[in-house]
Amino acid sequence: MKTILCNLTLILGGLVATQTTYGQADEKPLPKGYHEVGQDKETTLRKLCQATADTGLFSGAVLVADKGKVIYRQSFGLANREWEIPNTIDTRFRLASVSKQFCTMLVMQLVQEGKLHLDDKIIDYLPYYRKDTGPRISLHHLMSHQSGIRDFTSGFNYRGTTSRLSFGKDEFIKEHCSGDLVNDPGTIYSYCNAGYIILGRIIEKVTRKTFQQNLQERIFEPLGMANSGYDRNRYVLSKRASGYTYGPFGLENADYIELDSSPGAAGALFSTVDDMFLWDRSLYTDKLLNEKHRTLMFTPNRDVPEVKAAGGRPHSVYGYGWQIYTRTHPVTKRRTRVVNHGGAISGFRAMENRLVDDDAFVIVLCNQGDTYGDSKVWNAVVNLSTELIHVVTGQPYRMPGKPRISQEQRMYEIIKAEGIEAAIDWFKSKGKKAAWGGTHQVLANQLIKDGRVDDGLRLMELDVETTPGKFWLLRKISQASLDNGRPGKALIFLDKGLKIRPEDEDFIRMKAEAGDLRN
Repeated sequence: MKTILCNLTLILGGLVATQTTYGQADEKPLPKGYHEVGQDKETTLRKLCQATADTGLFSGAVLVADKGKVIYRQSFGLANREWEIPNTIDTRFRLASVSKQFCTMLVMQLVQEGKLHLDDKIIDYLPYYRKDTGPRISLHHLMSHQSGIRDFTSGFNYRGTTSRLSFGKDEFIKEHCSGDLVNDPGTIYSYCNAGYIILGRIIEKVTRKTFQQNLQERIFEPLGMANSGYDRNRYVLSKRASGYTYGPFGLENADYIELDSSPGAAGALFSTVDDMFLWDRSLYTDKLLNEKHRTLMFTPNRDVPEVKAAGGRPHSVYGYGWQIYTRTHPVTKRRTRVVNHGGAISGFRAMENRLVDDDAFVIVLCNQGDTYGDSKVWNAVVNLSTELIHVVTGQPYRMPGKPRISQEQRMYEIIKAEGIEAAIDWFKSKGKKAAWGGTHQVLANQLIKDGRVDDGLRLMELDVETTPGKFWLLRKISQASLDNGRPGKALIFLDKGLKIRPEDEDFIRMKAEAGDLRN
């Protein structure tokens, strides 16, 4: 076989890449699993999306554009499973954190108008904010995730309590976005939804209009994005997709989340794939923002490193509401500049990619999410987006593999056939512990739902044994024991929890309840 090296000058921030060609008779063969795109990109895109939907991990809509023209758009799966209503091209999906780019657009418009400045501080607009930290955190820090504020979504009570409650916006900021800093502002990139909640409120203070009004008047109406908006649970919204959680034992309705309090400006928008294409096209023009301020938005703030959880790279790739980086194709080594953002919220996943040097656009919106600690749906959306990028840029691509049987499913079958201890023995010899702890929580909850309460509690107990010191696991098994009439078992774990956190209100409350049930 003969290898042909073609020196291609790519306009990727001045980078020149050397590309190896593949797939022709006299050239290097493609690695196993890779396929050539061929002349008909639309057919390849259709096969790739349908194969991903066939795995059960994707339900939603896709749009791919090349050189300013849509070359593929299609919907898959169901918008509402109880009524068996299919998704369509104009189905409205929650964008989750893809919403952040719209928040930064509003901020940058106000900067352009001289009503805000990037070095303005939180305290300049929210006088109730902490006097020791508010004067240190700028709009630049908030937009670039360098504020040092702890993200409220990482708290134990967020999913089960905080995300479900309604707060006034200032109340929410005081209670959930004003904690002690985890690092000095401007020293490290650490993703923080709290910063965008604060930005949304600052926009309201300066304009004396709601965040929703600003979105409509400054972005959606000028661009004709008639199917986009700021989501509220109480709205009767036509063609809104229902959200679902994909677990090892099937799909369930996604957990409720109160959108206006949290995520608010950080992630409460909805849109369609067609509207998102209108948004993409506008970002090449001065219609919403001039070139100077767009450049600021799309320039990565490389003067700080990333926290380990974000990848630990020595330089941040985050601009204002966007990630900006160059990705290299694993086979051809072609380098592609990507401006993108993903989003994950209860029942929904989203991934948007702007290939600015290729003038291409890929958007994937999905009305399925993962169980806590899992990432199968997220990985399916990310992988689909990656392969769509490969196809639209004419690079070799891979089809999705068949989903493997999960650890939970395997253990579930062993429990039904041989009992709980046989399943635990299998796990100890062949299983994999989740890095975040709580390896068996999903399976335990399923067993309890099936009426196998003691088996479920035994797995929760195994989580406590294998991940000692995780007080939230002690809370889980204590509450499950109380809910299922095992106050004696609850007391055992409550005492352990109180040794770790003697003033924890939940442990104290549950211990009193367990004592009452035993008397």
